[in-house]
Amino acid sequence: MKECVIENEAKDDLDILHLDGALDSYTFPRLEAALNELQENGRSKVILDCNGLDYISSVALGAFIGFARKAREQGGDMKLIRLSPKIYNIVELLGFHKILEIFEDEESAAAQF
Repeated sequence: MKECVIENEAKDDLDILHLDGALDSYTFPRLEAALNELQENGRSKVILDCNGLDYISSVALGAFIGFARKAREQGGDMKLIRLSPKIYNIVELLGFHKILEIFEDEESAAAQF
């Protein structure tokens, strides 16, 4: 499996994390650390661009919900964009599409903050 590469793009009070590769129990701690650092710095409006994501584990998705909950408590949120059909099916199968907001593109997601 391809290791996950994370790139942060800051736009005003919004952070867009571009994900490329696989998010499993081995690679997820890197993303978790990046998300925690954003929250510690008061950055609670986050978009995860999943366009390059090949795989995501249920553990990683569960942690997304935890981060989204903390972000909402700080007046922000976490939105997912550009999920492949394969990744969306996993999200939907686990019922996380009812908790996490999913958008086609960055502009649509950003407009919801």
